[in-house]
Amino acid sequence: MAQISIQELNVENMYKCLNLKLAEDQVDRIAPNVYSIAESKVNSNFTPYAIHLDDEVIGFVMTEFDPTEIEERKYWIPRFMIDVSYQRKGYGKGAMQQVIDMFKKNDDCHYIGLSTEPDNYSALRFYESLGFINTGELLEEREAILLIKVRQ
Repeated sequence: MAQISIQELNVENMYKCLNLKLAEDQVDRIAPNVYSIAESKVNSNFTPYAIHLDDEVIGFVMTEFDPTEIEERKYWIPRFMIDVSYQRKGYGKGAMQQVIDMFKKNDDCHYIGLSTEPDNYSALRFYESLGFINTGELLEEREAILLIKVRQ
């Protein structure tokens, strides 16, 4: 059975991440992977990862850890995408669960947050299916903030 894994970005998988594609209606909803990778090189709070299905790169995720933030913003997932040809097969859910589990290993991780456009109903349903709750707040007045509580 195929295995999903989250692997730190390296020279080999970076180029594969740059070639990942979104569905046409998703292109304007998430920053391109090249932008996220560049951002991670100038902001030490960001860590980029390739999402692998066995040896194949099928997605990209970037995490953020900011020790100076309030509890609800300390652990964040600013980018998450699965290549269009691998969507709706359960791989995204498996990959996101691994990211959640990775954060949960940190004793000071009480919440994990992320954001998406308020009218991105498929993304909202996806994140809510993993236990994220829409807070009703907006990030920078344009993206809905979702949180999952991982410990008291």
